[in-house]
Amino acid sequence: MNNTELLWNDFCKHFVYKKEDYLKIADFCIKNCEEMKDIVVKTADETAGHTFLFRLPWDMEATSEAVHFDGKIKWNYCLNKDQEFIFQLNRHRYWICLGQAYRLYLDDKYVKAFIAQLLDWISENIDIETTDKMLWRTLEVGLRADYWVRAMALFADSSLITEDVKEKFFSALAVHAKHLAENPKKGFSIKSNWGVMEYTGLYVLSHILKNLEYRETSVHFLKLALHTQIHDDGMQWEASPMYHNEVLAAYLEVLRVAKLYEDEPFSEEEKQIIRNMAHATFKRTYPNHHQLMTGDSDDTDVRDLLSQAAVLFGDKVLKFAGFTHLDFEGAWLFGVKGIEDYEKLEALEIPAGLVSLPESGEAILRNSYNEDSDFLYFRNGSLGGGHGHQDKFHIELWLNGEQILRDGGRYTYKDVEERYILKGAKAHNVPLINNSEYAPSVNSWTYKNLPPSLGNIFTKKDDFLLFEGVHCGYMESGVLLRRRVVAPKSDIIIISDEIIGNKDNVLSQHFAFAENISLKRENNLIIGKGDKCEFVIKSFDENGEVTQDIVKSSVSRHYNQIGESEALKINTEGSYFLTTIIAKTVMGEKASILEEEVYNYAYDTVLRKDEVQGYLITRKEEQYGIVFLRNDVGNTSDLNGIKGVYGLGQTMACAFHKKPEYMTVLRW
Repeated sequence: MNNTELLWNDFCKHFVYKKEDYLKIADFCIKNCEEMKDIVVKTADETAGHTFLFRLPWDMEATSEAVHFDGKIKWNYCLNKDQEFIFQLNRHRYWICLGQAYRLYLDDKYVKAFIAQLLDWISENIDIETTDKMLWRTLEVGLRADYWVRAMALFADSSLITEDVKEKFFSALAVHAKHLAENPKKGFSIKSNWGVMEYTGLYVLSHILKNLEYRETSVHFLKLALHTQIHDDGMQWEASPMYHNEVLAAYLEVLRVAKLYEDEPFSEEEKQIIRNMAHATFKRTYPNHHQLMTGDSDDTDVRDLLSQAAVLFGDKVLKFAGFTHLDFEGAWLFGVKGIEDYEKLEALEIPAGLVSLPESGEAILRNSYNEDSDFLYFRNGSLGGGHGHQDKFHIELWLNGEQILRDGGRYTYKDVEERYILKGAKAHNVPLINNSEYAPSVNSWTYKNLPPSLGNIFTKKDDFLLFEGVHCGYMESGVLLRRRVVAPKSDIIIISDEIIGNKDNVLSQHFAFAENISLKRENNLIIGKGDKCEFVIKSFDENGEVTQDIVKSSVSRHYNQIGESEALKINTEGSYFLTTIIAKTVMGEKASILEEEVYNYAYDTVLRKDEVQGYLITRKEEQYGIVFLRNDVGNTSDLNGIKGVYGLGQTMACAFHKKPEYMTVLRW
């Protein structure tokens, strides 16, 4: 028995299911995963015909324009001067689609397409020294190695997989493994999502090629990356939900393959870090189960990842967060046993409310985990590297399961204007000083400076919520910015921005709305309307009501796709405060939003409006009072309140319809 035969038999033993299991998996996917099955089969058919459109949910750089090759595939083809097309083309994720379509329909055209493309790619590109270096970035090598293994497992019992194909397959994988093991950018890999995907590929190949040295190298770096990159709150440091989830997916693949080989690459503590990553993904999902679009992220459903994590960890909460049945990809990864284990796993619903991720500077309030929930997100954290955006103080809002305030997305990595617009502060729902960027881009991946965030407070008392943060982006203008977001209910949001320092500047706010939201003006009131709800918006500075300008703002929900929607721009000059209030309309009745004098009960005086802001929000039987004090409590600005209800605090709220005796202090 030669070495190829030994490797092949071992490969089949660990990765290939029995034929009857493949039939059961195919039947399960046809019955339970029709939408994803159709996407995969369409992708397989196009791939077999040398047409490439990257539309799979986790294609990192999706395309909206199909590319067809007559005859041979040009493996280093660059679409629209975007090198990301080359990278995506040479990850070969679509070969897994060929394999899944083969198992669904047992049509040899998919096997023939896979073999032809695999052998063509090897023939054209396996010599690293002479081929285009764009095809051999270590990120692609790591991903490609894993995808080749997953694809081949689906074709392994076909008579068309000859000894020659097997030999070239293993020989090419050996080249990939050597290239990964000799990675010259080890420091970069330890701190980057790249490293996790690179060394995941090497870990898989270490078992395929029976190479203990490769296993030790890959596990060493995977452990280093895990302890280096993952915050205590479970988030990957790069401040992009999409790359957090790509890193999570890579670690889940390591755990899956380790289980196949009865290997234990991680300690229990390290496995818990990976599990925490999955829980962080769940905590940061929109009501429609999609990941946040902050940083370089697309609008992607995460239930497949959470379902797969639930299988690996036997986690009831992750089952609640995932699909009712195991997802399409998970069915092929975990087989009949995985499908059955997932069905047996009980879903455990967790209570809604406030969730904070303190190391990442993020917090979320939701009134339920249902798809029709209210959802409020606040971010004031570290930039997180090249995939992070200048989004300090960024907020997002959903009402009744409908997106109201959104992020702008990413669109492209090319060095073009749209890249810088969408990365910048002006594209986010944040305050600005003098309409300027607080940290302009140097290029597509770096910024002029990295001002820190300070003093986040995430608290909920009774029904009242406070998100608060400070950042140092405008210190050169003599300004610290503070944002306070108060929600007396999940559908009434008060966003108060404040200059600490020199107020002789223009303070502005920007709010970008989802594409289905329309805005119209009624005097100094904005009426917003979506498919499921209506709301009113009013803005104030220390001198009174402020007019909001309806403008346009760019939005990109997927790489290579861009559009625009309505936004609000609000400006004031020479005021410490700029406050915008959003209140949902209830039973056809709009909320009344008024300024209210703040009275000091101890010294029998009305406080100046450059010292304090007071608001009264009335909606049917509800009435709420909000107080924002600019300075510390003390001197003659201590026992303050409105309408005869008082307290000692910088930020206070009360529900007048509940007849309170004192203000609820959210920030002392």
